[in-house]
Amino acid sequence: MWGFRLRCFALLGSGAIALHELRYLIGYGGDAGHALAAQGHGYLDAVTATVALALVAALAVLIAAVVRVGAPAAARTARPWRVRWLAASGALLAVFVAQELVEGALSPGHPAGVAGVASNGSWIAVPLALAIGAVVAVLLRGAEAVIARFAPSPRRPRLRPPRIALPRAPLHEPPRAVALLAAPGAPRAPPLLGC
Repeated sequence: MWGFRLRCFALLGSGAIALHELRYLIGYGGDAGHALAAQGHGYLDAVTATVALALVAALAVLIAAVVRVGAPAAARTARPWRVRWLAASGALLAVFVAQELVEGALSPGHPAGVAGVASNGSWIAVPLALAIGAVVAVLLRGAEAVIARFAPSPRRPRLRPPRIALPRAPLHEPPRAVALLAAPGAPRAPPLLGC
């Protein structure tokens, strides 16, 4: 379960960075690098490094899930692709809007408030979020398909034959009655053989 969450975090984080960079590249054209530097986007280097580490960790967990011997793959009910696509697109758009609002509030060169979110072609963020959200949904579905296809099947418990309850001999045997042979009407003694 935490492997799925790590994949979601890594893919949505890289999608959010791609959305932000593409929005500035489309909105400012060849002047995008200068606009990013002037508007206080220096922190994105650290965020990009963190997301890159998360991507590497998510890939390692995916490989471990495929290679793991004897452990059954976690059964997840897969959501329809459309639901994942819309959820990923909505999350990317929400991250973009929150990022632009925070940048506008904290960075002196960045437009503040709604102007920071809606200026210089920011409308392009909506179709970009839909496209990147589709890629994220496809990659999540692909990772689950790889795990389902290549992960080892769960071990079945070794079936044992059912135990048959046999009657047990009593632990204490009562002594035989010797007087039975000495009583009248007792069975006859064995005949003597050739004397």
